[in-house]
Amino acid sequence: MDLTDWVKLAAFVGAGLSMGFGAIGPGVGEGYAASKACEGMGRQPAVADELLRTMLVGQAVAESTGIYSLVVALLLLFRDFSVVRFIEVPAFLAAGLCMGLGAIGPGVGEGLVAGSACESIARNPETSPVIVRTMLVGQAVAESTGIYSLVVALLLIFVI
Repeated sequence: MDLTDWVKLAAFVGAGLSMGFGAIGPGVGEGYAASKACEGMGRQPAVADELLRTMLVGQAVAESTGIYSLVVALLLLFRDFSVVRFIEVPAFLAAGLCMGLGAIGPGVGEGLVAGSACESIARNPETSPVIVRTMLVGQAVAESTGIYSLVVALLLIFVI
């Protein structure tokens, strides 16, 4: 194997790590939000529309780190391999791990927040505006760690 093969191998493994790990957090978080929305609809059918809206918004935010992982994976898969350097081998593996592992916490955390919001709205529907606003602020703060992972992964891919 020559150097180009090693760099391609690292990029492909990095892409797999990014997307493989990066799907865990959003998948768990979004599933939790959906389960809590369903429970709430079972208890309070009259607020099913509000619960559906809250669940979908919460899931959309929780999905963002999965999208970041996909972007990093695609950048690694479709990069130009005409000029390669040995330092790219560990950099591409690290970029995949950085984004993949960095997506787990925010995805789960944001899904937990969305699920709790659905649960709270089902318990006390008139507090919905305050709960949704608080959910979004909490998710935005949790999202920052996913953004940090994305920035570091992009630096590992492009700055080397």
